[in-house]
Amino acid sequence: MSNVFWITGLSAAGKTTLARLVAQRLRDLGRPVVMLDGDELREALASTTDHSSDARVQLAFKYARLARLIASQGVTVVVSTVALIKEIHQWNRENQPGYFEVYLKVAIDELRRRDPKGIYRRFDAGELHNVAGLDVPVDEPLRPDLVIEYMPGLEPDAELERLMDAFDKLYPAVS
Repeated sequence: MSNVFWITGLSAAGKTTLARLVAQRLRDLGRPVVMLDGDELREALASTTDHSSDARVQLAFKYARLARLIASQGVTVVVSTVALIKEIHQWNRENQPGYFEVYLKVAIDELRRRDPKGIYRRFDAGELHNVAGLDVPVDEPLRPDLVIEYMPGLEPDAELERLMDAFDKLYPAVS
């Protein structure tokens, strides 16, 4: 059985880091895995730098459909993307095989502190607009399979263990 792991949260929440750990764990278990990262997907699939709400929805649906296509061929897909859009969450629940949604909930102050891409700094300086969670509203997932709230000292390896434990409870015969 293939699965789609959908790891979501705002920019700098740790989505890519956790997705890489999940993908590696699954590979170590002998499962074929493809990781799809939002930044890489945007570069590959978007022909524009449009970050408006409509463009975000269209692009997120492309990510979701691509994940479903890959999963339909027996490959587990790990997606890390902001895509905090209720229509996407609902579509995924209804259409993704073995869907497992993880929401990384991190306070904006912590995201601003991390800010590896300078998104929050540039937004505050007026250089950047259409930033999810700031001037673009987001939809927190209504029914994520796992919410990981940031706590000081929480390490990515501990997040991985929580994720795998929650996944094993939902899909006990898979991993």
